[in-house]
Amino acid sequence: MRRRIVVGGAVLLAVGMTATKLTQPEVKQIEEKTGKKAEDLSEDELDKAMEDLGIEGEEPSDDEVAMLEAAEDK
Repeated sequence: MRRRIVVGGAVLLAVGMTATKLTQPEVKQIEEKTGKKAEDLSEDELDKAMEDLGIEGEEPSDDEVAMLEAAEDK
């Protein structure tokens, strides 16, 4: 699954089997570092970029995960 959804000021990224909640500036940092859209990264690439940049991200809520899954079903 690869998906990006903006909710308020947060960005929900679904890459592989992982979902991560980031701020828009964090996503921009990741994209500038990797040269790719965040949702186009592999799970390993996203993890490495976040580690290199010191970005921890957050666990999305159950409702946010449901939104990602609903978007995937479309």
